[in-house]
Amino acid sequence: MVILYESYGSFCTGIPSFRKLVSKKSKGNISITDTFLSFESLVDKIRFQVKLSDINDIALKIRSNIKLIELQTIHKTFYTLYPMIKKEKSYSPSRTMTLELFRQFTRLVFNKDQTILFDTFCGFYPGIISSHDLKEMTIQGHIFLTEDYIFFKAFQPGNIQKIDVLDLKEITMEIVESATHIKIETLAGQTYSFIPLKRQWRKFRKDKLKTEKFYDVLNQAKMYKDSERIRVIKDVKEQIKKIKTILKVSNRLKLKMMRTTLNIDKKIFNNLIFEWAKKFNFTIDGDYLIINKDTISAFINHLESGDIERGIVKEDKTECSYCGNIIKPKAKVCPYCGNKN
Repeated sequence: MVILYESYGSFCTGIPSFRKLVSKKSKGNISITDTFLSFESLVDKIRFQVKLSDINDIALKIRSNIKLIELQTIHKTFYTLYPMIKKEKSYSPSRTMTLELFRQFTRLVFNKDQTILFDTFCGFYPGIISSHDLKEMTIQGHIFLTEDYIFFKAFQPGNIQKIDVLDLKEITMEIVESATHIKIETLAGQTYSFIPLKRQWRKFRKDKLKTEKFYDVLNQAKMYKDSERIRVIKDVKEQIKKIKTILKVSNRLKLKMMRTTLNIDKKIFNNLIFEWAKKFNFTIDGDYLIINKDTISAFINHLESGDIERGIVKEDKTECSYCGNIIKPKAKVCPYCGNKN
């Protein structure tokens, strides 16, 4: 497997004491692939592995003046680790490397297989930023923009925000007391504010250049998704037109041909076909769907109104029944809330 991150550092199971954090037995090599977090102790050569798919939460903590990462799995177990950098003849905890490790974990656990268009440290505020909010300070974390969504993970435990690009109604760049930030409004009427940050002299400071770049890339992503949606809607209309033509000459449709014509994922189609049969009084006869002529118009109207248009065409994801975040259908455990689906 390709190693995506590697460093010397400290690794402990559970929530360790300071003595255990700095113990020689806790020191060794930390490495991450797209599947596992691995640690090998330099003292006893014991190798330990954690599946990334088992990680449910990631947080930055400070214990005994050491900035470290705390991982919680779906099994409610904890792991504590931090990378170290060599200074002269000894190793010391590295805050910069710890932040990079947090980024790597967030990307691989929550954004795996996604093309990252933009990512940075960020201040997040669920609403419109005012002067008071700036003084109180927004929630800090890391933000990722993919082709499909904005993903924010706070440094603190929990606090995950995921906003679909298709749900964006308006994107504006505003200034409050010399602080340039991005404000977005969703179709559901929710407002979120983001302040991209840079690390300077061990502190996070507002970064105007990153803010402008995020604004540009986010607008480009929205334009692309909007044009893609228009194309999908056009394709759907053509697909439904083909179904209409077929139904004019036959009341029997081969299920495979229907699925291919509508361009629907096989698993989703298998669920839909039984729903349609029950709702429109159709009959499933082996590999064929027997159409009820009295309900054809209602069925066509239903397709046009849109099960398909809402995005089930070739859909490879579904919603978690507990937290509502988008996950893969085969995921047995939601990576956001840890509940079994």
